[in-house]
Amino acid sequence: MRSSSVALEILAPAGGPQQLRAAVRSGADAVYLGATSFSARSGAQNFAPDALPEVVRYCHQNGVRVHLALNTLLRQDELTAAMAVVDTAVAAGIDALIAQDLGLAQAVHQRHPQLPLHGSTQMSIHSLQGVRMLQSLGFTRAILARELTLAEIGDICRQSSTEIEVFVHGALCMSVSGQCLLSAVIGGRSGNRGRCAGTCRLPWQVCGRGGHDRHDLSLKDLCALDYLPQLAEMGVASVKIEGRLKRPEYVASTTYAAHCARAGKPYDRQRLQDLFSRSGFTDGFLTGHTGQEMFGWRREDDARNTAQALQQAMQEVVRPDDMRPAAGGDKPLYMQFLLDDEAAVLTARSGDKEVCCRSERPQLATGRPTAAEAVKKALGKTGGTPFVLRDCRVEVDELHFLPVSAINGLRRQALKLLGALCSEDAPATASAADLPPFAVPAIRRPVPAEQGLRARFETVAQLGGCREVLGALERIYLPLGQLWAHADELAPLKDKLVCEMPRMLFGGEAQALERARALWERGFTRFEANNLAHIGPLREMGATVLGGAPLNTFSAQTALCYRQLGVGEITLSPELRQQQLGDFPREIVCGAIGYGYLPVMVLRACPLRGKKGCAGCDRRGALTDRTGKRFAVLCQGGYSYLLNALPIDMGDRRQALRACDYTVLYFTVEDPAACRRVIDCYSAGQRSGEVFTRGLYLRGVL
Repeated sequence: MRSSSVALEILAPAGGPQQLRAAVRSGADAVYLGATSFSARSGAQNFAPDALPEVVRYCHQNGVRVHLALNTLLRQDELTAAMAVVDTAVAAGIDALIAQDLGLAQAVHQRHPQLPLHGSTQMSIHSLQGVRMLQSLGFTRAILARELTLAEIGDICRQSSTEIEVFVHGALCMSVSGQCLLSAVIGGRSGNRGRCAGTCRLPWQVCGRGGHDRHDLSLKDLCALDYLPQLAEMGVASVKIEGRLKRPEYVASTTYAAHCARAGKPYDRQRLQDLFSRSGFTDGFLTGHTGQEMFGWRREDDARNTAQALQQAMQEVVRPDDMRPAAGGDKPLYMQFLLDDEAAVLTARSGDKEVCCRSERPQLATGRPTAAEAVKKALGKTGGTPFVLRDCRVEVDELHFLPVSAINGLRRQALKLLGALCSEDAPATASAADLPPFAVPAIRRPVPAEQGLRARFETVAQLGGCREVLGALERIYLPLGQLWAHADELAPLKDKLVCEMPRMLFGGEAQALERARALWERGFTRFEANNLAHIGPLREMGATVLGGAPLNTFSAQTALCYRQLGVGEITLSPELRQQQLGDFPREIVCGAIGYGYLPVMVLRACPLRGKKGCAGCDRRGALTDRTGKRFAVLCQGGYSYLLNALPIDMGDRRQALRACDYTVLYFTVEDPAACRRVIDCYSAGQRSGEVFTRGLYLRGVL
């Protein structure tokens, strides 16, 4: 557990240069920003790699750390370019890298072992075992999923020495980050690639419900600044403000409010709400109140309030002269000021660094001469710098006068020079040119001689309706809960069965692992991991571990990482094009989803519960989008899936998936007869219906 005596870091967004300055001037301890490529916020202005040295220099001179967010999934052919960005950033002196892609993260850790790695919230880390897995992979910090409660965060902090980062303000995604395919399947813009189109903010409505508020997939913005003292006491290392797409005024206001909240001072919550909100704020995930009160959307009055608030926000909120430098950047400063008939001489010292600046010849005093107290007041304005004035000695004669503007100019000049000297003491980093070349080989796997057929069933009832055709399947996947409840009757199939571990655990980690171990002891030896958290415990018990599509395997580099972790077979990301399915080593057994209503969101705030309530709910329902398409919702207990409106069906295009060793028929809401029909049709090289989609295999994603 991290000591709660260490200052809680305020981590502010910097979507561009203006936002960066706003964050630094408003009390941020660190900023996170993206490069112009491979950033999860591609719509932000971001920073060119060659601008990073100046960005880092500016931040470090002001006692602010810089975290580079390179948090998207990468294709194999993008890894070399991504590493070039990392090399440049490391040479510039960044303080940490935020990553989602496991393949890139492992390559960076090997190439730059001194660089702190932060696991992005896009990695869907939400449990103690997930944090421990990150730590074993060389990550120094886990950015937790936004869906966790305060109690769940506290449990993780108490049992882990890894730094924990938590979101405390800003937009909330409807889906667990890293598990959303909605924007990709509807418009080809992948949230996992930084191109989310915000599809969930469009009109959606729970089926069977009237009314006019058709935004049942839109959550209010988070505001949890009141919980900063509690989070600090838990041992949370950093609190994050979302908003790389927001204006500088928003960044300044939220950062300053967080600075005040951390210090136990009041902040203007209404100002924050006026600057940006969706029908108000929520803290529903943290408190466990995930009902209808969490949902909201951007109304006309919200936009009007924002327009009014923006006019005054920067002038009233940013206070560069009364802000303390960031925690960890306080450098003691000692000044001496001498004024005589020749010049004003200002000497500034911090540590073993010292600079001296001279003014032009002062004027003879025709009125009041320069007073010592006025000089001290001007020199004491060190806000926005890494320095804190500890002592200031002033000697002035009574015959000469120096304008305050000239004294301020001397102060700025001296602190700039002193800051540059202090920056030279930063640990030296190798320039990008000094590093050995980095390249990953292009890989094309040979087409397998045979392709296995597998099926994933949601229920034992579906499986029971297909017993006559089970011989056509080399593997059968069943959710942990179903296999646990029907272990005795399924024992004859144990050689084919794979226990599908739940994507999300949300406090149920211990029970899930206990049940998995009990099943393993009964002879069910194959388990599918759908989150990083599963892999370590399953390997420790001796199970055969397969990797599911939710692991987001997008490149050979990532697949090799999973193989090193003990994952023997893996179902690839459904966001890959058919040509990209061949970009994986032959020694890795790879598969693709050939049929199924693809889960496009994983939800902890269930829209059905929000509108209908859990009482009497059959755990199935649906939402319609603005075009009238019906998207089924399937409850898993503790979380829900939003399923695509159309099933993928590659039955008559099996050759498009021929690079894979196996295909999976992914059954969810189908009745047993429909499952049987799909297996028969797919085996015969036919589609099972006339209403279908090819998924992203033909068009890919941005």
